[in-house]
Amino acid sequence: MGYAESRITEGPQCLRVDFGSSYRSFADLCLGTQVNRALLQAGDNEPEGHRQLHEALSAMARTAAIRPDFKLALVASTAAIEAVYREAQQALRSIGLNAWVFETVPDAMEWL
Repeated sequence: MGYAESRITEGPQCLRVDFGSSYRSFADLCLGTQVNRALLQAGDNEPEGHRQLHEALSAMARTAAIRPDFKLALVASTAAIEAVYREAQQALRSIGLNAWVFETVPDAMEWL
């Protein structure tokens, strides 16, 4: 299943999201679905958009809208995005979401 406007594809192992900054579609897709693994790969250098993702995931995790076995792999495209992802990783893990930042897509896929 593909979601062209936000570049979201559902593969055999996980939901893969290659982003500009279309996080709302991803967050909506994770709510109340069977998605339990996701790979987010940053495609831009817009840290504010990635902060919005962090806020959306935090809200979903706090309301128990994400499955308890959900795993989120984050792959940054730039140092600025990696800094945002590392901040998000710490905050998300503190509320019980299994999120990790990876340097490469193959490393992230292996973990997922």
